[in-house]
Amino acid sequence: HLPSSSSFRVLTECPLIVMLLFQLYPTYIQSNIPHLVPHMMKALSLRPAADSQTLYANRYKELIACQVKSLSFLTYLLRGFKQLMKPHQDTIAGSVIALMRTCPQSAVSTRKE
Repeated sequence: HLPSSSSFRVLTECPLIVMLLFQLYPTYIQSNIPHLVPHMMKALSLRPAADSQTLYANRYKELIACQVKSLSFLTYLLRGFKQLMKPHQDTIAGSVIALMRTCPQSAVSTRKE
């Protein structure tokens, strides 16, 4: 087993937690979004090696699920911070397409999101 600091499962829950914290403390959104978004963009741009889906099937599914949750959070940000998100529009669009192509058929709940 991996330590929680190296777990995609733990990381998958972070966008939801951040969204909740922003709803509880909206004064922190404006100052933190510019720091948070570049890291999320980098995470969305990660592409696992071609053979990783077969060699590490569970970890691969967890990575994809993590990226899907991050993308959901970014779409939440798009609603209220269009100008901050505009520079990342091409990366977001490319990530949506990549996730649709690479999400395993067996990851039903991830595909629904």
